[in-house]
Amino acid sequence: MLLEKLFANLALTVDPFATCRLADGWRLELPCRDWVTLHFTLQGDGGLRLGSGQVLPLASDSLAIMPAGITHAIQCGTVCSETGVEGQGDPSAPLCELVAGPLDQVKLTIACGRIQVSYAGGVGLFDHLKEAIVLDFSDSPQMRGTFEALIGEYNRSGPACAAMMTALMNQCLILVLRRAGEQANGSLPWLSALDDPRLSCVIELILDHPERPHTVESLADVGHMSRSTFARHFEQCFGRTPMDYVRDVRLRRAAQLLQTSALPVDTVASKIGYASRSQFSRAFQDQYGCAPADFRKQPH
Repeated sequence: MLLEKLFANLALTVDPFATCRLADGWRLELPCRDWVTLHFTLQGDGGLRLGSGQVLPLASDSLAIMPAGITHAIQCGTVCSETGVEGQGDPSAPLCELVAGPLDQVKLTIACGRIQVSYAGGVGLFDHLKEAIVLDFSDSPQMRGTFEALIGEYNRSGPACAAMMTALMNQCLILVLRRAGEQANGSLPWLSALDDPRLSCVIELILDHPERPHTVESLADVGHMSRSTFARHFEQCFGRTPMDYVRDVRLRRAAQLLQTSALPVDTVASKIGYASRSQFSRAFQDQYGCAPADFRKQPH
């Protein structure tokens, strides 16, 4: 399945989560983040207040996805007379707890965290998300279980916790993308593009065979489109040109080979479609900030 192949090329970073607990009539202002922010409602009902003043309802078991760079707030109740944070729970706890209002009057609990996730080594999954979306998971005990497990892992902070949290977040993202296709109303253009057989067959070919000598013309032929139509449609959906996408897939695959094999750098370059080591090394340096040999030595 194409979505599974895309997930095999994911680069995912999970930022430490926090729980936000609010009493009725309180609002918790959240800073503008440079990563996508997730808010999953564990208990109660509330709202996600946007900078425009619009409030999106947050029911129990709903997941709000906030694009990067947007200031927002969480509120409990329709009328909020108080704003701020009155404490942060146990400062020694691995999981930060933000409390707005009297602790004994908390009615809304939300798990919040930042994620940075891209496919093909450079294209963010949520790069084209311009406004918040709220997805209903009230019929999905899997999503609640995933967030409860994430919180448990943060509190545990034991061996292999980072690997477990990455696996759990991958599960969360799969559930999000399945549901977004039904509820996001076109907010993620690249996800809609996967349902277009003209583009999906092109993406699948690139992922399966990044080493082939792809050109815009050859990829347009695979998608049964003219060169100009294909290039325009691809860039609208993925936010970059077809050849930029090919380059990113190749370099992501190279990074995986460098991490998981002892293949010489020349062989890695050849396997992903570069004719010379020098050309490959320049492209890799531009993408990852270091030479392939140095990247291999780094802990991952």
